[in-house]
Amino acid sequence: MRMLLRCCAVMSLVALLAIPVVAGADEPENYSRDAEYAEDAPPMIPHRIEDTSNGEYCLGCHRTGLHGAPLSPHAVRLSCTGCHAQGEIREMKREKKEKEKKKKK
Repeated sequence: MRMLLRCCAVMSLVALLAIPVVAGADEPENYSRDAEYAEDAPPMIPHRIEDTSNGEYCLGCHRTGLHGAPLSPHAVRLSCTGCHAQGEIREMKREKKEKEKKKKK
């Protein structure tokens, strides 16, 4: 009888410990959403970037605000992707204008 109670107790404990694991498995982790809404996180990069790009590549637009790019508050830091991660890729203003010109022709 004691053996049966011990087995039931162990099985119950295993079942209780497995509930959080099974409940969390329904929804996949969405790290990009978490990063977007993280407090005090650097802004995400909303356009395509080269894998080999360095800060000079980024500062080509972000140093002067070329093509409507936001000015960099720290243009001396050249490791942009050390803090800023690739976000949802949106069409840049320049690309939109080029598409509009092609449609008009």
